[in-house]
Amino acid sequence: MIEHEGIIEKINGFQITVRIVQQSACSTCHAKGACMAADTKDKRVDISDYTGRFSENERVIIEGKESIGYKAVYWAFVLPLIILIVMLVLTTSVWDFSETEAAISSMIALAPYYFLLYLLRNKMANTFRFSIKKTD
Repeated sequence: MIEHEGIIEKINGFQITVRIVQQSACSTCHAKGACMAADTKDKRVDISDYTGRFSENERVIIEGKESIGYKAVYWAFVLPLIILIVMLVLTTSVWDFSETEAAISSMIALAPYYFLLYLLRNKMANTFRFSIKKTD
């Protein structure tokens, strides 16, 4: 489990916005490579909660499965790298582009991929869910 302590910044209906408090423990966390919260000082996470047990300015802990981090790394880094390499191979070997043309074509090929990710952002947000709990 990936856990971060945070403070509830805003509650809007069933949507809770939690500001993650940067901790020095992030540097020793085994999941820091896949966790964007470890990279910035101030990060906000939106969490759905239907219990009504939380109030603004309350200290809470947000939790996420480790698999969330692995999925995020896959979609953000691994798949684009594969697309880039496949396009480089295709453009240099099959279509006989120059190296410069191949490089530019490979980068342009990422535009539809990132546009598709943008269109699917709401569906993907359902995949990357965090839970919230009170601090002990």
